[in-house]
Amino acid sequence: MLHWRLLIGVPLVAFLVGICWLDARASIPGVVLMPFFLVCVFFLCREIVALLHAGGIYPRRSTVYLGIFGTIILSWLSCYNTLPFFMHIEDAFFTALHGKSHPTVALVDPQANAKSGQAINKQGAEAVDLAARALVEARNALETAENALQTARNVPENERQADEKNGAEMREATDGEVNMAEVANEQGWNTAAFAGIHILLAIAAGVLIAFVGEMLRFKQPGGNIINLTGAVFAIVYIGLLGSFMVMLRLAYGIVAVVSMIIVTKLCDIGAYTVGRLIGRHKMAPSLSPGKTIEGGCGGVAFSILGAWFSVAVLFPMATGRPSETTWLGVIIYGVAVGISGAIGDLAESLIKRDVMRKDSGVNVPGFGGFLDIFDSLLVAAPVAFALWAFHVVQ
Repeated sequence: MLHWRLLIGVPLVAFLVGICWLDARASIPGVVLMPFFLVCVFFLCREIVALLHAGGIYPRRSTVYLGIFGTIILSWLSCYNTLPFFMHIEDAFFTALHGKSHPTVALVDPQANAKSGQAINKQGAEAVDLAARALVEARNALETAENALQTARNVPENERQADEKNGAEMREATDGEVNMAEVANEQGWNTAAFAGIHILLAIAAGVLIAFVGEMLRFKQPGGNIINLTGAVFAIVYIGLLGSFMVMLRLAYGIVAVVSMIIVTKLCDIGAYTVGRLIGRHKMAPSLSPGKTIEGGCGGVAFSILGAWFSVAVLFPMATGRPSETTWLGVIIYGVAVGISGAIGDLAESLIKRDVMRKDSGVNVPGFGGFLDIFDSLLVAAPVAFALWAFHVVQ
């Protein structure tokens, strides 16, 4: 088992590093990672359907595939500047109903801004830049008023000049900080919010499709609600949770996805290593007999180390500026993402034990199936996204 894991794992890690490097330099966010991720999603769909079949649940395959792929793809296509004509379709409907262009299109689509005479950048962040400049101008006005008050109080000329010089230096440094950090954070919020709306619509459409699928094949009472529930579960488990991985990449950059993977997998490695060395007390013997409390504590320690590495090394390499994350933020990120990944591992163990399967599949020798690799990432991704969105990591 260990031999296969090393034989498969090392080339897989090298491959992931390569495509992440290429994706970080691509003009369209996610254009390199998405094809690989969609291949993984295909195998995840096959494995979750097989697990449901093993448990006596038979959802319509086309419903599951359509709902999951629709949610994942739409989470990518709906983000800023990834598919400009997608916004033009929405604008056409809005214009037909209201007789004017939708304001969201002017914020998201650079072509719409060019037509309206606004010089918006390709990231759709001009509105945030304008707000930042307004804040800077307001601060300048306040400092000017303070200087005038000091002059009225007969402050010596040399002291007043020194204050003005210091104020100008502070303004210059603050301007750069606003444009680099605050604008990036606001842009991430806008991207995530816009994509989130479409993901919710995709989930709702998936539920509707699941209902229609069961209606079309209804023959007699019995089992239809269970099959419908299985389809919705698969769409939410793979489609909804997987879409957070896509939004991490598009809203907060490649470093957000890579850091989430590093923290989650280091937690797995730490739990396995420490558990083998000093593990004595079983954590969940009925679900995963090999996991121990000591191993879990070691996994959390490794995940904090991974969070520090992501913040101190990866973030400056990817963005060209130091991270503003505090030590408390590093600890929170490591603990929260690490524990959520462990919960995701136990969640998949619950599914496999319920249907009496050891692995989710046989597609990845040494690991089992794709779901055995992605189980922790699917649950850790929403937690990591929340911590990035609320600026615990920045």
